[in-house]
Amino acid sequence: MTSRKEIPSGTAAKTAIISSVFWLAMGTTLGFVTSLKLSYPDVLSGTPYLNFGHIRPVHVLTVIYAWISMAFAAAMFYMTPVLCGTRLWSERLGVMNIWLWNLGIIIADISLDLGISSGREYSEYAWPIDIYVVAFIFVPLGVNVWMTVLTRTVKGLYPTTWIMMAAVLYMTTDYSLTQSVEVFHITGLNEALLTWWNGHNQLGIWITPVSIGIGMYLIPKLSGNPLYSHKLAHLTFWGLFAFYSTPGAHHLMGAPIPEWLKSFASVSGVMILVPGMAFIANALLTMQGKWRLFVEVPPIRWAITGTLMGIPLFFQGGFQQTRAINWYIHGTHWIVAHAHLALLGFSSFVEIGAMYYGLERLLKRKFNPTLELYHYWLMTIGFIIFWTSLTAAGLIQAAAKVYEIPYVASVQATHPYMVARSWGGFMIITGQWIFLYNLYRTATAPASRAVPSHLATEGSGIS
Repeated sequence: MTSRKEIPSGTAAKTAIISSVFWLAMGTTLGFVTSLKLSYPDVLSGTPYLNFGHIRPVHVLTVIYAWISMAFAAAMFYMTPVLCGTRLWSERLGVMNIWLWNLGIIIADISLDLGISSGREYSEYAWPIDIYVVAFIFVPLGVNVWMTVLTRTVKGLYPTTWIMMAAVLYMTTDYSLTQSVEVFHITGLNEALLTWWNGHNQLGIWITPVSIGIGMYLIPKLSGNPLYSHKLAHLTFWGLFAFYSTPGAHHLMGAPIPEWLKSFASVSGVMILVPGMAFIANALLTMQGKWRLFVEVPPIRWAITGTLMGIPLFFQGGFQQTRAINWYIHGTHWIVAHAHLALLGFSSFVEIGAMYYGLERLLKRKFNPTLELYHYWLMTIGFIIFWTSLTAAGLIQAAAKVYEIPYVASVQATHPYMVARSWGGFMIITGQWIFLYNLYRTATAPASRAVPSHLATEGSGIS
């Protein structure tokens, strides 16, 4: 029996899933608004708080901290207890964590739209909000994850558990160190280096590792196959944190920073291919003999699609950090396309699979499969249009730079691709609102007596 004061197991995970999916719809909608300013510049003109400079940081940080990071919290609240053979250390702390998280995002988004910003890309939150993020978002999350692991009933630790423990610790440390720029009034090149070390580490020691950890959980669990190779999983773990945390300086190849630092960033960047391709090989080989599940089981479809997007992601990320390629594509739409391939492609597809997976099991109800298919195809086709148009626009800009074509001419040449990007983005946000509606219908529908077969048996790949 559960006492009246005790919060039922899984409440924190459900709260995080519902909150994060809401912010996914909001964050991508804000991104669509920013894209309109490049494709149809007169749209929403005369409204200062809807200008590109106001909305763009709100969009970026909402996606990173409200959708991606909160979805990570949901995955940690669900997966860590399962892998540790115990309950979440504190459901109450988890629920409080998510409500404070939502409150912080609302305050942060309003302040950014009002122009209260640090002015540093990917670190735009002003310093009082930085303190809030560390104290009320990452620290409580880390305490809950680590204490759950410390109170486990199993002896060994699955690679997903290692990744989640390390990522939440590293992200808290990284965020605390880099946001000290304002506290200690660090300026000049040192400020730039810390800013981009943080910007790159948000992907390198947070978004990419946890997405990989989620994939390592979902694919074996739902396929019923054991993880193909734990050695490859260990290579992925150590390779990510060894190589991916160091190359932030590649964002500053044209700046007067030490040459050895540029070379170090380039070499480290290419080495990202090692853990990245180790994970992709591990994930795809785990699916041996079970590829029919790509069609039959939605969470696997999303996770494998995201994993496949990791192939161009890691190759782009590795080679565009070399001096020659970096010089060519730096400052173009190619970089914007690459960033979205990481956040909206690789990471978000894997996370959406986890959201479908987790909430069905927590609620013991099945999503509407037709709405899920609409969501999948709208997001997949929309993202392909979005990414390819931005990549092509970036190559046009790079060629214009090399051949010294006037900047205005390059803007005119890339305009059709900006229009294509907006309409691809419209398909993406339509999919997210369908996702939110599907989630709402599932959460509010009466519980079914018959649990669907794929909810009752999850496979033996992890246990």
